[in-house]
Amino acid sequence: MEFNCERRELQGGVSMVEKIVATRSTLPIIGNILFEASKNGIRLSANNLEMGIALNIKAQIVKEGAVLLPAKTLGGIVSKLPDVQVGFKLGENGIVRIAYDQSHFNLHSLPPDEFPMLPKVKDGKSFSLEADVFASMIKQTIFAVSNSEEKYVLTGVLLEFGKSNQPGDNSNFRMVATDGYRLAKRGEKAEGVGAGESSVIVPARALTEVLRVLDGKDGGKVKVTIGAEQISFEYGEIYIVSRIIQGQFPDYKQVIPKKSTIKVTMGTKDFLEAAERAAVVASGSANITRFEVKAGKITLSANTPDVGNIDEVLKAEVKGGDKVQVSFNIRLITDALKAINTEKVALELNEGLSPGVIKPEDGGDYLYIVMPIRTQEAA
Repeated sequence: MEFNCERRELQGGVSMVEKIVATRSTLPIIGNILFEASKNGIRLSANNLEMGIALNIKAQIVKEGAVLLPAKTLGGIVSKLPDVQVGFKLGENGIVRIAYDQSHFNLHSLPPDEFPMLPKVKDGKSFSLEADVFASMIKQTIFAVSNSEEKYVLTGVLLEFGKSNQPGDNSNFRMVATDGYRLAKRGEKAEGVGAGESSVIVPARALTEVLRVLDGKDGGKVKVTIGAEQISFEYGEIYIVSRIIQGQFPDYKQVIPKKSTIKVTMGTKDFLEAAERAAVVASGSANITRFEVKAGKITLSANTPDVGNIDEVLKAEVKGGDKVQVSFNIRLITDALKAINTEKVALELNEGLSPGVIKPEDGGDYLYIVMPIRTQEAA
């Protein structure tokens, strides 16, 4: 195997696949990146047995072939190379010479024979969605997944297909994430989704890598293919495959409030900034922040003994009942506000210990539900 390529091209490809390589494993071979040189260029692949990625980079191929190179060492080398053309040549005893300017590295390689090839998801359901739309859906849901392995199914995002039975929901594809304390749901219309209802749970880490590929892209479509045990994402020359989490996702529709007592509409930026100020004080008292709607205005209050307190009154349009008071973990509120990109946002509240609902003011199929905190005042 022998090829030449630009350092920028090489750096982009290696840095993307390197993130998937397993750093600790009982199978050392998966700590490598597979290089395959053919007339079409260089194909880089990584596989940690939970998920894998493959992509193409442009190169001048002198001799076709394949080789495994240690990901961590290669990533360190490539990131430090000058911005010049880089040459790779496989020599005797599996030594790969990486040459640049008048200098070179010699790197030990492995034969590719035992490297686990990426599975192709066949005979599965497929659909397509604009890359920027899919990236937005991931951003608006993934932060709500659980980090606890005890709630294994909640460490993934539910991808749900088919017509929704929720009022006002015209989507045929929805993404839902929850950690038991909050829930984020985003719906869209996707091409190729059948009439029947189905769903799968995709690990959050896989969607994080998909987002890394798609973020900032404003053209092209993502093709998603779902098999019995795996799901794949294809965007241009990039292919990502992941296992599916097996298990039963909670019936999220049960926690969506059917109505609200009070609806408070505010500027998203103003609400976020006020919530972040409240969070400074609330951080010393389990992030508990009281939301009080009274006399046509909303007040955020937090108090930490021996630190101080805050009472922040926001400009808002209040519709509905006269008065409501409820406490939330303010960090769960700020997470949602950071994910909403509309100018205004609506907060819907009910009396007692009912969940709060945050929605973009202009509608759209995004919904965020946050559970309240029981306090002495609430009791």
